[in-house]
Amino acid sequence: MNVIKYRKFWVIFSAVLVLLGILTIILVRPKAGIDFTGGTLIEIKTEQAPSISMVRDKIKGALNGEELIIQESGQGQYIIRTKALEESDYNKFEAAVKQALPDVNILRHESIGATVGKSLTQRAFIGIGLAALLIIIYLAYAFRSVPRSVSSWAFGIIAITALIHDLIFSFAVYSIVGKFAGYEVEGMIVVAALTILGFSVHDTIVVFDRVRENIIRHPQRTLAENTEISVNQTFARSLNTSLTVILVLVSMFLLGGSTIKPFVFMLITGIVVGTYSSIFVASPLLVCWFEYQNRKK
Repeated sequence: MNVIKYRKFWVIFSAVLVLLGILTIILVRPKAGIDFTGGTLIEIKTEQAPSISMVRDKIKGALNGEELIIQESGQGQYIIRTKALEESDYNKFEAAVKQALPDVNILRHESIGATVGKSLTQRAFIGIGLAALLIIIYLAYAFRSVPRSVSSWAFGIIAITALIHDLIFSFAVYSIVGKFAGYEVEGMIVVAALTILGFSVHDTIVVFDRVRENIIRHPQRTLAENTEISVNQTFARSLNTSLTVILVLVSMFLLGGSTIKPFVFMLITGIVVGTYSSIFVASPLLVCWFEYQNRKK
């Protein structure tokens, strides 16, 4: 493969993907779940296992026209999401549901206030930001043995740049699919985002570590040559590792319950994009960064 030879193409192509991803997120606007907006979640189970549309028709009058989201969570099980309900309102809603569906059982009932939702949103951003900062510091320390001509901080900063690319593109795809599948951005999606960070940076570190080894062993080569060789040496390993994980996740997506589908879908998207970025984004960016720094001197 000649990834580094065509590094400018891959950098420009990836930048275009990021811009398209940002536009998609702005225009489509993924729907935030009650973890972030606040609201009430009720899970019910019925013996007759009616369709979602039938459940909606039977209980839509219980909330006096308020927005209602229903998601199937298993055979005859449904998760109902709505605005935050006071205790009295919830009691009326529960009575109306039991009247509409005589064989219903209330499995759980959770309420999250708007203040709590705002706090969770802030913590989500802080968590992702802190993870990114720690990754930069760790990589700068781990790659301190590289020659001074290549800054160890560059490895950390470029790895995070690739991670930003992964998250933006993953959320863009999730937004599009979620609009049609009814997926929301919930707490588990933040967990998926952090998992993507870990998996993607792991793939990137494998490539960067081989770059470091080749720089030390073959100082007579240019960074571009060492990086090209490193990408080809680690390509099969990265692809095989990611493919193994993706096969497991696809099985979970197809055979698992509907409640885990958004989480699994986000992971699949992120791992696919992360595998791409570790080879076609991070490595070309490293060489471009080095060349830019040399031109400045």
